Amino acid sequence: MVVPWFALHVLQLEKPITVFTNGSGDTTYDYVAVLVYVLLALVVSLIWSFLDRKASGYPKLQYWLSVFLRYYLAMFMFIYGFIKIFHLQMPSPSFTTLIQEFGDKSPMGLAWSYVGYSKGFSFFTGFAEVVAGFFLLFRKTTTLGALLTVLVTVNILAINLFFDVPVKLFSSVLLLMSLFLLSSDTKRVLNFFICNKPADPVFWPVQFKRKWMKITRLVLKILIIGSFFYSGIVGGIRGQNSYGDKRRKPPLYGLYDTEAFILNGDTIAPLMTDTNRWKNLIIEWEKNASVKLMNNSLNYYNFTVDTVAKTVHFFPYADTSKKGAFRYELANNYLILRGNLKSDSIQVHLKKREISSFRLMNTGFRWINEYPYNR
Repeated sequence: MVVPWFALHVLQLEKPITVFTNGSGDTTYDYVAVLVYVLLALVVSLIWSFLDRKASGYPKLQYWLSVFLRYYLAMFMFIYGFIKIFHLQMPSPSFTTLIQEFGDKSPMGLAWSYVGYSKGFSFFTGFAEVVAGFFLLFRKTTTLGALLTVLVTVNILAINLFFDVPVKLFSSVLLLMSLFLLSSDTKRVLNFFICNKPADPVFWPVQFKRKWMKITRLVLKILIIGSFFYSGIVGGIRGQNSYGDKRRKPPLYGLYDTEAFILNGDTIAPLMTDTNRWKNLIIEWEKNASVKLMNNSLNYYNFTVDTVAKTVHFFPYADTSKKGAFRYELANNYLILRGNLKSDSIQVHLKKREISSFRLMNTGFRWINEYPYNR
């Protein structure tokens, strides 16, 4: 555990590192790890430079490093690109998101909703990443691929920085890799785009002269490119069917508004401070449901529906001892639940709310706008 030791004894951080890389790639551990890697790289480069101080350059080594970075960057451009093309990374706003007050959203949640609202925009951003990655896969289009990847990764980094998305370190590394690939062509790029001068052709230091080497290189290239497309497309289709837009919806799927809530025989008034009365029931995923209370707090439940017996069994994830069982009736968008939650008898009358009732979801694409529609 070099990184925690370095943080404690060298950097002398006030608190020891106990959180490691998780859903966040910007933990204290990650930042200290990057610092350790940078220092280690500096030490190795100094030793190498001293031991081999007569060498003026390493063109072949730079070539193979560039090849590795090209394919590494391309791989991630394909991964992130295809999950956007198939609308998986930033999906459509969930029911919970739609009934959440705007001011309660986190910056990251706002960014996810912004991109996820539009399948077209999600496709566009993903397509740009795939195209950038594709041009990186060929030597003759490396400069174009690096330019496109710089543009794409700058946009990604800006979102991560300014919307508090915890992938700042990784997106910064991708941008630095793109700039490294572009650095060898700086003069050519400046001549072409700025100085109005001809750009000289590039000659690669590594040439494959033997036939078997050329065939091996071609086969490996086809297999790698094929795997990028296969995993991206097949993974995207499977993702759509398992957890994306085309997934199978659970029984009683929908967003329900509470019209009446009866607790132990008493009808509970819809007071905004009430911590027992349901405001909304949200059923969006298999064996899961959430209840929004009148005070806008959310409770999450394991929620199992038996469509034959017309029963629901559930318990809150926070307290598995509070098991409940309801019988349900569903007709004409009305859902009635009758049963017990631990020692309380509960009867809830709910009305299903159509997703088209939200302005965000019913305002489609329009070429013509006689007036701005900004609400």
